[in-house]
Amino acid sequence: RINALSFYEMTFKALPYLEASKGHIFTTSSMGGEIPASFSSIYSSSKHAVNGFFYSLQQELLARQSPVGVTVGALGFILTDDLDAIYGEDKSLFPSFAQGDVHVCATGMMDSLIIRPRTFSYPFIANKLQRFMWYINPYYQEMIINSMPIETVDRLLNTMKEQSEIRGFQKGNF
Repeated sequence: RINALSFYEMTFKALPYLEASKGHIFTTSSMGGEIPASFSSIYSSSKHAVNGFFYSLQQELLARQSPVGVTVGALGFILTDDLDAIYGEDKSLFPSFAQGDVHVCATGMMDSLIIRPRTFSYPFIANKLQRFMWYINPYYQEMIINSMPIETVDRLLNTMKEQSEIRGFQKGNF
């Protein structure tokens, strides 16, 4: 509920004020909302809902010639404190070009408020590559999972389960 419904409610309440001020909405989402993400079905489904809402809102606002802009922030693997807690020093699953710096990401998000792109992807190359691979080969994710050692898959599943329990997903708080 928090990952999707709260976005809708806040947006509808803020829209009249944003229209009056010619404002801009930047929503922080995830690559998990752009393409399916293994080991995170609940998280990914809530992000698909958020992305679908804001991409549709973009089109509705454009059709009405509204002065309000919308940018969907499709963020990938950003090296935050949370991810350090999950992965520690072992970030070997993610090549260096797919690891984003939190400060560079924040700067890009701030720049988006001025530039007003429809989508802000970061890390740029990794996210564009993931989208491209998904659209030309829907089995792309399956190939990645099948290439992982079973120990890595088990570790990812256990980590996601622990994170889900910590964040309350099992109680339906998403």
